[in-house]
Amino acid sequence: MKCQEARSLIAAERDGTVESREHATLESHLAGCDACRRIRIDLAAALESWRAGTTQAVTPNVEQEWLAVRRRRRDASQPGDTAAQRTRNTTFAWLALPLAAAAAVALVLFFPRSGGVDAAAGIGGPAIARADSVEVPGGRASTMVFVDDKSGWLIVWASDAVADGG
Repeated sequence: MKCQEARSLIAAERDGTVESREHATLESHLAGCDACRRIRIDLAAALESWRAGTTQAVTPNVEQEWLAVRRRRRDASQPGDTAAQRTRNTTFAWLALPLAAAAAVALVLFFPRSGGVDAAAGIGGPAIARADSVEVPGGRASTMVFVDDKSGWLIVWASDAVADGG
């Protein structure tokens, strides 16, 4: 038997899946091979150590642990606790900033600044465009007024219907 076969049988031996004929072959190999015998001893020691550690592990009482967690949460949420105050202050800070921004946008949208009083006099800010009325003798005139989007200029066209041939 080769050492590789013996090592796989050593692992299978711990699982209890080695037949009696294979077990006899393994024992004869272990009698003459110190390395495989050392592996078997080390594996047995590791398993024993693991078993001893798992039997000594204490499982906590679930009910007592839940009560302790609830008590800690209740104590942390009482007034005067700095951790709870920090949580409330942080929440307020995160809410205050968006609310202030929304208020500023609402002010701009609902209360726009009025333009200047008179652009010709140089008082105030930018003037709102102003056009005087255009009168055509005979009262038969066509007028069109609009503001150019690109330049912002107020444009007024007036034509006399008679002059156009109408």
